[in-house]
Amino acid sequence: MTLKQNMLLRIYLYCCLGLFVSLTLVHLRPLNQDEVIVILVIGLVAIWFEWRPILLPSGEELSLVSPLLFTSSVLYGFFPTACILLGSTIILACMKPSSWKPILFNGAQYALSVYLALQVYQLAGGIIGTLDLNNVLSYSLYILCYQVINFLFVTIFMYISTKTFISTDFKSNIIYLNLMALATLVTKVIEQGEIIGIVLFVIVLWGLGISYRTYYALYNNFKILSIKDGLTNLYNHRHFQEKVEEVVVLDREVSLLLIDLDFFKLYNDQFGHPEGDKLLKEVSQLLLDQTPKGVDAFRYGGEEFALILPDFNQTEALALAEKLRQAIAERDFYGADSMEMGHITVSIGISTYPEMADTKEQFIKNADLALYEAKKTRNNVVTYSPGIERVSDLVSR
Repeated sequence: MTLKQNMLLRIYLYCCLGLFVSLTLVHLRPLNQDEVIVILVIGLVAIWFEWRPILLPSGEELSLVSPLLFTSSVLYGFFPTACILLGSTIILACMKPSSWKPILFNGAQYALSVYLALQVYQLAGGIIGTLDLNNVLSYSLYILCYQVINFLFVTIFMYISTKTFISTDFKSNIIYLNLMALATLVTKVIEQGEIIGIVLFVIVLWGLGISYRTYYALYNNFKILSIKDGLTNLYNHRHFQEKVEEVVVLDREVSLLLIDLDFFKLYNDQFGHPEGDKLLKEVSQLLLDQTPKGVDAFRYGGEEFALILPDFNQTEALALAEKLRQAIAERDFYGADSMEMGHITVSIGISTYPEMADTKEQFIKNADLALYEAKKTRNNVVTYSPGIERVSDLVSR
């Protein structure tokens, strides 16, 4: 549903923007030189981190805007903070014209959250212009109030827009609290050092951003290396076991294909292991090219591969298996004409959960038995389970 089609959402957005502008005008006052510098520096840093947020391993974006707003609002009050938000949202909207309404809404909900949090801060004895570290209650309530109000604004937006509620997890809240704890310390540094403090603040945030990006880039690289097979670039057997566990726990229909390259030992003996490795890589790429989105491919071991097919019933799994068998048999691989059947072939065993299995172990075992049946009787076939006719025979009739 687009913003244009949802009148209630448009009303909500414009109400937030109206409140933002009204509060800014109510608190309108002359700015001194230090406040102008603060607005420019913190505004530019806020734009940078909104434009290039830090990505967490979960895929979530880590924003450093909230710590910035905490510092500016506690030390300089609402109006300079509103100026920072107004300027940065306008610039971001110009950078992304197609998303100008959500961007302005973000600016408005940030501003309204800051305003209400500041009221709570002052009621708890906090003073604008200084941060008393002994008055833990004041800035703790600010941090809590800001998070709750911000969450409420976004929740209302999401519900009106998609009829769904957003969720927050323990890890996200811990990260937020850590960032805001850092913000309280840096705010004290800025209070003591004035302009020098702002420069130090920017350096700290910049270093934090680089550290997060570097750390999570390394984290993701190590994670990929731990679950990928080095030769074929498919997922490895350990990740296969984890993935099967995941889909079985979901208790949804899922099928499994176990695929074995026929006469692979003969191919290695005849053409050497380098060519054998090349064949494995080419077959792996063919599997990736021929399988639909959402299907994970694995190197099960040696010359065996596996495909996990979420939401595939028996008929759909059989159809895909036969498609893969034919695609591999028809591909002109190196040395194919020297093989026993005149081309490279595979045998495929299939299992479907929960129709054929009650557990993860039985789910895998059924596919393995089906593959064994295919290899025992005749290669280059697709078999569902022992005792069931081979699909290749049925298709050829």
